[in-house]
Amino acid sequence: MKKNIEVRGARQNNLKNIDVLIPRDQLTVITGVSGSGKSSLAFEVIYGEGQRRFLESLSTFAKSRMNQLKKPDVDFVFGLSPVIAIEQKKGNSNPRSTVGTMTDMYDFMRLLFASSGEACCPFCQHPIATKSVSQMIDHVQALPAGTELEVLAPIFKLYDEDYQTLFDEIRSKGFRSVKIDGQIHNLSDPLELDDEAEYQMEVIVDKVVVMPGLFKSLAKTIENSLELVGDGFIRFEVESSDGEPVDMGAFYQNFGCPEHHLVIGELHPSYFSFNDPGSACRTCGGIGTYLRTEKRFLIKNPEKSVSKGALDHNIYGPSTKKSYQGMLFHSMFAHYGCSLDTPFKELPEDFVDRLFHGTRGEQFPILVTEDHSRHAKSQEGKLRKYGGLVNEVNRWYKQHVKRRGENGIGDSDFFKRVMVEHTCPDCEGKKLKAQRFCVRIDGRDIHELCSMPLKELKSLLDHVAFSEEKKQAAGQIVVEIMSRLKLLIDIGLEYLHLGRRSDTISGGEAQRIRLSTQISTGLMGMLYVLDEPSIGLHARDSMRIVETLKKLRDIGNTIIVVEHDLDTIRSADYIIEIGPGPGERGGQVIAQGTALELLEQKDSLTGAFLTGARRIEVPSQRRAPSSLYLSIKGARANNLRNVSVDIPLGVMTCITGVSGSGKSTLINEVMFKQLYAHFHDQRIVPGAHDSIEGIEHLTGIINIDQSPIGRSTRSNPATYVGFFDRIRELFADTEEAKVRGISKNEFSFNQKTGRCEHCQGEGIITTQLQFMPDVESVCPSCKGARFNNDVLEVLLNGRNIAQVLDMSIEDAVLFFSDQSYVLHKLNVLNQLGLGYLKLGQSSTTLSGGEAQRIKLATEISKLKRGSHNLYILDEPTTGLHLHDIQKLIDCMNQLVDNGHSVLVIEHHLDVIKVSDYLIDLGPDGGRDGGTVVAQGTPEQVAAVEASYTGKFLKSILSTDHQYWAEPVVSPM
Repeated sequence: MKKNIEVRGARQNNLKNIDVLIPRDQLTVITGVSGSGKSSLAFEVIYGEGQRRFLESLSTFAKSRMNQLKKPDVDFVFGLSPVIAIEQKKGNSNPRSTVGTMTDMYDFMRLLFASSGEACCPFCQHPIATKSVSQMIDHVQALPAGTELEVLAPIFKLYDEDYQTLFDEIRSKGFRSVKIDGQIHNLSDPLELDDEAEYQMEVIVDKVVVMPGLFKSLAKTIENSLELVGDGFIRFEVESSDGEPVDMGAFYQNFGCPEHHLVIGELHPSYFSFNDPGSACRTCGGIGTYLRTEKRFLIKNPEKSVSKGALDHNIYGPSTKKSYQGMLFHSMFAHYGCSLDTPFKELPEDFVDRLFHGTRGEQFPILVTEDHSRHAKSQEGKLRKYGGLVNEVNRWYKQHVKRRGENGIGDSDFFKRVMVEHTCPDCEGKKLKAQRFCVRIDGRDIHELCSMPLKELKSLLDHVAFSEEKKQAAGQIVVEIMSRLKLLIDIGLEYLHLGRRSDTISGGEAQRIRLSTQISTGLMGMLYVLDEPSIGLHARDSMRIVETLKKLRDIGNTIIVVEHDLDTIRSADYIIEIGPGPGERGGQVIAQGTALELLEQKDSLTGAFLTGARRIEVPSQRRAPSSLYLSIKGARANNLRNVSVDIPLGVMTCITGVSGSGKSTLINEVMFKQLYAHFHDQRIVPGAHDSIEGIEHLTGIINIDQSPIGRSTRSNPATYVGFFDRIRELFADTEEAKVRGISKNEFSFNQKTGRCEHCQGEGIITTQLQFMPDVESVCPSCKGARFNNDVLEVLLNGRNIAQVLDMSIEDAVLFFSDQSYVLHKLNVLNQLGLGYLKLGQSSTTLSGGEAQRIKLATEISKLKRGSHNLYILDEPTTGLHLHDIQKLIDCMNQLVDNGHSVLVIEHHLDVIKVSDYLIDLGPDGGRDGGTVVAQGTPEQVAAVEASYTGKFLKSILSTDHQYWAEPVVSPM
């Protein structure tokens, strides 16, 4: 068996025809500066070739239904095993995806509740045993022959709907009678019920007489009751008996609720699935959030009257004045002594409250005018109550969703304008129907267990006691859940909970979840390729990921990790460094061996940082905060414990703390959303907090994240940063362009008049093959230049537009040395270490770190005097070598030196140690976090014993400098 994975002649992207030997059954780290070719080697060559060969082994039929992978540009790769890539991608954007569904643990939780949960009455919480259909029938047939009884199913009013809607739905399922507060009503008769009142209601499913041969018909009745209306609950009510008197107490003993006579049917795992339409909350459909109308967005112009356009035109406009809605408005305004012609801001507060939130049962007579329709006039004099505009629009939206926008009331743009996403008001974010929470384990329902931090859930399941008849089934399920919980906890994710939406977790967290799933399979002989698994981990937890990788290695697997973290590099069995520079200056193997061997190789940049020969220096003097602060008061979102903190402006502030301590919640969910709503979009709803003071000191808020700068292959750094228009103008100003009549617009591959029409400006032709990978070939017409011949014949300083777009940023700095506007923006990109990128490089090929630095460069290049922006960066060191982190720090300092404030959420100690001010959250993650542990300069935080960040800072900080202020420690 081969002892190495052998790569020969790798030329993918910028790789320079390299040969590499990677030891099997070892932990190998591939490192190097950003853009040097690490990911090209690990993912595109090794993983890509391994995956391609696996797909080649499938049948033609299977291949025709799968996306095929292109063969990487490599001579050959020997010694490959089945390969799995665990990349650092954000969690699933599907709002239904959670940590529980990602790890399959929610499926086991549903199975546990279905097989071993203890049910209770939804009215009095009295414990009741689950019964199968046959058990129910056997119990009924034990009654004396001739006994007459009703089979009933409890029903509940739908949230935010009237009773008529509920009755219409019951009728559509084939049922004709209901019992309301003990009185029988036929659904074909008009029922006058107060929509604001609560009633005890049941559907009469059937009436049966106990006799031999009842089994088949009664089974069908019970199944209909449980599935169609009862939501799992059913009630048997004895009406009369020709024989012996029936002891109802004895009948319901150990059978159902002794007071409400409810019995629950046999439970199935789907009963607890929020992806099952029958179990999901009716209002939000199992998502947990729902759009709700905001009163402030219904008011268009308070200076005007309602008749002149004070409200949104969908509420009261030219088309609604003569409608039933207009008649209601006219009648209501007249009844309360108000006028439709009075400026809205002058209307009495109590009337405005009635207008938006309803008359709360109070009625008023309908008045009509000649403008109203014949149907409206037929309503004259009738008493009506009004539910309020807010509730009315909510109902319109519900109808709109139900009809999928077809023939619905209103239009989708209207709802986007006036509604805001909130936690579902019906299920309160629990995603399931209320009846599902009547089944519990250890006194807790499935939502409560899935809302527990994984560490607490493991502790609970360790000690929960099941009844004797359920112990065996529950034990097997708990073992499966516990093994997965232990892996997630070992990997540093104990603060997460199973109900956490996967679109709210970071790329690093998602990668570690996938890693734990792979370990749980127990496979050996596999090849795993990972992308920076240490991202998002505090220094306290970084070694936990290393130990996890070693476990995976020790059971007989080969691990290849693309990594910059020095602790992970030191722990590797073998290291390969790609370089020496980024882009065209990279793509070579400059050092390889163990960590000790790397220290002795002079060409190794990583080795220089490992020895300490190169380092990011602590600043000799830190900026002292001015008197201006941004003060967050009473932040309570997620795990934050009523946090109040002052963030100094005019300096570089770093928010630190262990994973899950509340950093992103405080900054992104509370502060950023509140500031964004203030400066840009009032529809944004921030996390719970009391107030934020000091906003008046800022002129803007900018979040520089790692989302792509464009989803189109036509988007590139030149278009995003904003100097491509100037380059096009320079080409259009040439004599050749003027002679040919070529304008600025033609120098764009988005314009038909300038681009190559054969390839639509893409430069390549893609040929789709049925069961083979798509074949991409250079366009035979433009030879990959993307423009037509007329445009390509226009030269600027000897180069055409395609050649300019193919330049690296470094080369472009020299080419545009006489163009101050373009040069300024190019220099900023170059300073951030992006000189290896090409001006026209497709944005789809950029990593998250590269996209973030391009956004940062864009902001630096358009700095204005007199403005004071707050820039937020969340883990900007992702994907950066220490050599590149210094460039990032220099650019962040440049923003501060220009009068702005920078706020960084970061774990990397080299960024933390150079910050002017730290705010450390913790002390731990999840429920054990959410408080401010320490704040001050790095030196002051290092002196706080309770701070984990402080403990790691001690070893890297010098004590020879004098700093301002005393350390601030928050009570824990």
